[in-house]
Amino acid sequence: MRQGTGTTAVSGASGAPGPAAPVGSGPGRLILPLAAALIVLTAAGPALAAPAASKERDTQLVYCLGDAHRGALVDAAVRLGLVRPVPGAKDRVVVPGKGGGPMTADRWARREQDDFGRACDALMAAGSDRPGATSGEDSGWLTTFVDSLPLLVAGAVLTLGGQYSERVNAERRRRRQQLEETSQAFRTAARQYLRAYEEQPTADHRTVVPAREALHGALAQITAGGARGRAARRAADDLPLPGQLPAAADGELYGTDERRHVAQTVRTAVDHQVRAVADLNRWAGYWWWRRLRERRDGGAP
Repeated sequence: MRQGTGTTAVSGASGAPGPAAPVGSGPGRLILPLAAALIVLTAAGPALAAPAASKERDTQLVYCLGDAHRGALVDAAVRLGLVRPVPGAKDRVVVPGKGGGPMTADRWARREQDDFGRACDALMAAGSDRPGATSGEDSGWLTTFVDSLPLLVAGAVLTLGGQYSERVNAERRRRRQQLEETSQAFRTAARQYLRAYEEQPTADHRTVVPAREALHGALAQITAGGARGRAARRAADDLPLPGQLPAAADGELYGTDERRHVAQTVRTAVDHQVRAVADLNRWAGYWWWRRLRERRDGGAP
């Protein structure tokens, strides 16, 4: 039995024909379908190949294949020698070489991706619309920042200028209101004292002191130069009622008529100074005119 087995093995190894495998059975039946699929994929490969997944590639497809730039893309490709034009058809090109021939610009972009990218790059560079791919994908934010920097600076300057102007105007309103309030308070206190003085020569002058000091302090805060500053200093120096009014003259007591005359004179001076303080709140053009007039008059107020 051992010899028979060996004989059989030697016969098989010598290439004696065995039973034929049925056609279409085993691995043999997959050869034809695989070959056909390979041929189809090879022929359709260029048409089905997807473009490179990148922002630059998306930008190129959208920009260069748009209706507004499609004709310019074909012209750029022709000038670079990548394709030949089709007379009368701006949307079609002739691709040289084996497997080429006439085709649309869309098919050419998918089929010849490198040539399309070269032509589109040239077109976008010529139109100054090339995305920032050559300087790196992260350079777009820098370009955007640099382009918008003048607007940012202008906006910051306007904002700071507006804030400064608002502070200046608020300070002016505060001082204007302070002048109005302190001058009216001084006028009220002065009138009350003058009425009391007409009736009694020893009327208490201390009721006038706080109001007069408040108005004097408000006038001292006006540090502007020119005519307005000089007017504020004169008003502060000329404030009436620095002390109690006299009760006698030349050793004789004032009578009622004399005190009324003195009170009326001081009352007129108080009203004059209150009007002078109100004039300090006039607009800048008034004080510009006052300065010119004082120069003309040799510095006289």
